[in-house]
Amino acid sequence: MRLSSWPAAACLAGFLGLLAACDSAPGPEALGLRPPTLSDFSFSPRSVVLEQWPAELIDGDNVLVPLELQVTVRDPDSAIDAVQFVVQSPLSSFEPVATGLLSTSGADAYAAAETITLPRGAVGTYTIVVFAVDADRKLSGEVRGTLTYVATGRPPVIEGVETPETVTRPAPGAPPVVFQYVAVVSDPDGLDNVAKVEVEIENTGTLRLCDDGGMGACNTGFPDSGDADAGDGRFTLTLQIDSNNEPATLTLRFKATDRTGLESAIVERTFTIL
Repeated sequence: MRLSSWPAAACLAGFLGLLAACDSAPGPEALGLRPPTLSDFSFSPRSVVLEQWPAELIDGDNVLVPLELQVTVRDPDSAIDAVQFVVQSPLSSFEPVATGLLSTSGADAYAAAETITLPRGAVGTYTIVVFAVDADRKLSGEVRGTLTYVATGRPPVIEGVETPETVTRPAPGAPPVVFQYVAVVSDPDGLDNVAKVEVEIENTGTLRLCDDGGMGACNTGFPDSGDADAGDGRFTLTLQIDSNNEPATLTLRFKATDRTGLESAIVERTFTIL
């Protein structure tokens, strides 16, 4: 069957830019100066499960996470100017969820205790990055950790699948016949938690269905999904066949996956080309 398509670096740069702006006459940089080094990084919590989270830390559509961080910072030839943390969203590496400074808490020790806010439906793995800058504007390497946020720990559900049972090939020279697969999907953690919806087409391959209002290319070579309304839970794939397609009866296997890797039960349908 041949189916054709339907007609953290930014955070660091900004931080360094602010430091540079404070130096009106930097002069030549001294040679041989070594950057700060970071070690013994720890933080808590490492996971957030919404169903088990204290009620006082849930504020409407927001989840409050008291985040504590500790790190050891050493510099052999300069004073530490700043130690900063960045919490990166699983959705965008260019828009941090939170940033802040760690304060000295002893010899070479730095710590922070800040409450960060996560959108209730934005489950996934958040990356925590810590770095330091010394008085000579030398930037350290990074230490990293991950904070996993899940709401229920339950997978998405395919509530229903809408596909034609049969499609008849057009006559030679006639326009292709256009049709759609639609999977109606829900997730106990909200639709924002659905990472992808796919259909495996027997003897053909796997393609994505998208709930994007037809605004994006969900599959390579496909100009758009043909989806009618974005965010309504109806994930759509638009295909076409022409007179060159061979008659066949194919098995379709639909599956949804959330951002934490949980998968729905597979829903099968049969599709016949006449």
